[in-house]
Amino acid sequence: MLNSNSIKKEIEDKNIYVDNSCIGDNFINVTLGNTLKVYDTPFLDVKNSSPTKTITIPEDGYVLEPNKLYLGRTNEWTETYGFVPMLGGLDELATLGMEIHITAGFGDNGFEGTWTLEIICALPTKVYPGMQVGRLYYYPLIGDSNIEYRGKYFRQVDPVESRLSDEYSLSRKKEN
Repeated sequence: MLNSNSIKKEIEDKNIYVDNSCIGDNFINVTLGNTLKVYDTPFLDVKNSSPTKTITIPEDGYVLEPNKLYLGRTNEWTETYGFVPMLGGLDELATLGMEIHITAGFGDNGFEGTWTLEIICALPTKVYPGMQVGRLYYYPLIGDSNIEYRGKYFRQVDPVESRLSDEYSLSRKKEN
């Protein structure tokens, strides 16, 4: 894992880019954007896209409901080449019963964009735009660094709902 001096060097060498970066001991802090998405349907079907509604987080905060999935995003746009970034939540938020990602903590070599956050909380929790929500850690990539991510979440800006249904659509087209 890269330490702060290594992160600074890789930023200088343009292998890592994070706008508005706040570098810690061995990570870069990331903050919450001002929009959330929630699924607007009684159930989710992995083979079909589901409608969402967008919530703007006011400056005085927004209270998240327990057991409800919110899709947020980082304020920070990141680009990574030759490293595997990993998003980790804050211990301080975890002790409040709030998670910022459920399973998708690792990024890809060549990813460019903001990070979608899968936010859930155990108790009603008030969040604010721009609050610190996580940390990006960087691990050296072993193998061919010329294979860069250019998938369905490349260059995302807003919180992005699941695009798993795209894969089912592609497999149906191949079958026909």
